[in-house]
Amino acid sequence: MRLRRILAATAVAATALALTACSNDAAIDTPATGAADAAKADLTLTTVDGEITLDGVPQRVVTFDYASLDTLNTLGLGDVVVGAPTAMLPESLQSFAEVTAVGTLTEPDFEAVAALDPDLILISNRLAEQLPQLTEIAPTANVAIDTKQWLTSSTERATDLAALFGKQDAATEFIDKINATADEIRSLEVDGSTMFVMTSGGKVSTYGPGSRYGFLYDDLGLTPTVTGGDTSSRHGQEVSFEFIAENNPGHMLVIDRDATIGESGQAAAALLDNALVGSTDAWKNDKVAYLNGANWYLVGGGLTTSQSMLTELLDSLK
Repeated sequence: MRLRRILAATAVAATALALTACSNDAAIDTPATGAADAAKADLTLTTVDGEITLDGVPQRVVTFDYASLDTLNTLGLGDVVVGAPTAMLPESLQSFAEVTAVGTLTEPDFEAVAALDPDLILISNRLAEQLPQLTEIAPTANVAIDTKQWLTSSTERATDLAALFGKQDAATEFIDKINATADEIRSLEVDGSTMFVMTSGGKVSTYGPGSRYGFLYDDLGLTPTVTGGDTSSRHGQEVSFEFIAENNPGHMLVIDRDATIGESGQAAAALLDNALVGSTDAWKNDKVAYLNGANWYLVGGGLTTSQSMLTELLDSLK
């Protein structure tokens, strides 16, 4: 993804500048006026749906994408955020609890958004169907991360957003650390296979190569316990405890969806505490890791959260 600055010059503006220069030699462009011109310049932002044009650097941002909120916060740009879904903010983003609530991650409050008069709205695929309505309010960018290329896509999204505000160098420092942690994971000699599991409503689902969390295998090089199955579902492939026992993972990475989204239900640790799961190498060798669900399920990217996810993964595999 690329961000490029487009400066439009007209003949009238050029003539006016020439006349001003003739009448006053001191009216040559200065750093101050250059910065002002940059703020007024049109910018283009590449999104899931192609490029959108912005009328200068955004000053009032509404974001329904927690990964973008994470990146803005990390880069010290939190002040531009005027609205977000506040009901399910993860602990790392609680500093935004007092911004105007604009609905949920899946249901925008269009009136609340419009009342904020934003100059940019950021969304993910959860709101893809509402993009046309949101675009009627302000330029709207679907900046969803491509989970099948998670590492590349998440860092590109962060770079793109950083460039919009002139924070490329700061973002690069974080991205270098993210890539270094990913390389460290790739270099590990992990015993046995790894099964990524989500529990929800008393049921268990797994994710393999090509799925939402397929980057663990496709990019980071972990050995999948199972392959195939439904790779398109955001909620994974439902499996039984017998299935887990038969495939015998050496490591299990677990997200408790109910706890993550504030729903009642049996905790993942209790649900998995049974004889069948207990027969696996992962359980017997204490290689069952309960991941930060907010990071992995709700946020899923951003400069700080991406680093946290990879660090947690690295620690669980050692």
